[in-house]
Amino acid sequence: MVVGMGRVIGQLGRFCLYSDSYVEGECPPLAGEGGAPALPGSFTFTYGPSAGGLLESVRVDMDTLGEYIRRVAVYPLYKEREIRVLGKGVDDVLLLVERVNGAFSASHSIAFLTAVERAMGVEVDPDVLYLRILQVELERVRNNLFVIERLVESAGFLVPMYQLLYLVEKVNRRIGKVFGHRYFFGVNSLGRVRLEGEKVDLSDVEKEFREVYEGILENRIFIDRLQGNGVVRDERSIGPAARAAGLIYDARLEEETLPYRDFDFKVVKYDSADAFGRLVVRGEEVFESLRIISEVNVRQKEYEARPREGEGIGRVESPSGDLAYYVKVDRESRVTDVSLLSPSSVNLRLFSKSMVRNIFTDFPFNWESFGIWVSEVGVRFT
Repeated sequence: MVVGMGRVIGQLGRFCLYSDSYVEGECPPLAGEGGAPALPGSFTFTYGPSAGGLLESVRVDMDTLGEYIRRVAVYPLYKEREIRVLGKGVDDVLLLVERVNGAFSASHSIAFLTAVERAMGVEVDPDVLYLRILQVELERVRNNLFVIERLVESAGFLVPMYQLLYLVEKVNRRIGKVFGHRYFFGVNSLGRVRLEGEKVDLSDVEKEFREVYEGILENRIFIDRLQGNGVVRDERSIGPAARAAGLIYDARLEEETLPYRDFDFKVVKYDSADAFGRLVVRGEEVFESLRIISEVNVRQKEYEARPREGEGIGRVESPSGDLAYYVKVDRESRVTDVSLLSPSSVNLRLFSKSMVRNIFTDFPFNWESFGIWVSEVGVRFT
């Protein structure tokens, strides 16, 4: 057992994951959340699980007296999935892991492989680690562009919406050209990264996004929908939600597995803690990610991974925050135990907390600002 000294990130199977360690057992309980108790005259308004404004199936119950929301409960398990992996080889499990959430496929597969490599005591070639940074940052650019697109779509701004979708498609095509699949399926495996192209050049995306980004920041009608919407300052926050509240929480700083220090990585933060702050953090992170991407030298390398019994944890900074896997393997590289901590499971709690004292018309902007993917919350490995 390792004694946790850092901040609590979340529950990873039978472990509580801290920023610097993990401890077997439940994470310390949270106090004072859930909003006010029901009052006479209040009622529950249910949104979802199937509604035009939602990309995925999720039900949100909001207790209200008719204006302000007093309590929120989110039910994400309409997409609950049992994924049978135990007893299978690492590469066979990886095919399933990278499909847990296609939008975060690189983050899932790299966190899983990192856990496996730690379990086996594998030393990974630095060029392979650089290629993993390239994947995660490409995924971050694509996702942040998409989250911002969802925000402007909620405001009915069709011109920037289509401009941002166009940029998302551009990034997808560059990913497909370099790695052979626009969602990184089949790219990572134990011992190698599949590479089919040369250095990624996204200078045109940077130029076009800057113009769109500066335009929406100057739109007072749009900004009014975000400022003061969904304020949440929480010591157990992660990703853009934490950094929008001025907290320098980022696995790219805290984890040394991926050598971000070689790229002089800088954390982007803001201090408003609302949907606008989360927009700014995501927008500025696009530029920081593009800078890192431009500095990665693309070189094909392989590394040796000899089977060995063991267990390990892998953690990456996904576009929406900490994503971690616990993996246990036997001496023949078969997976005998696996657990997932998804960023969306943490962000759902933050969203629920941030919606209290808001009004329903704030919902779409606040929801989209967290970048939640319900598909990765209801996963159960057996």
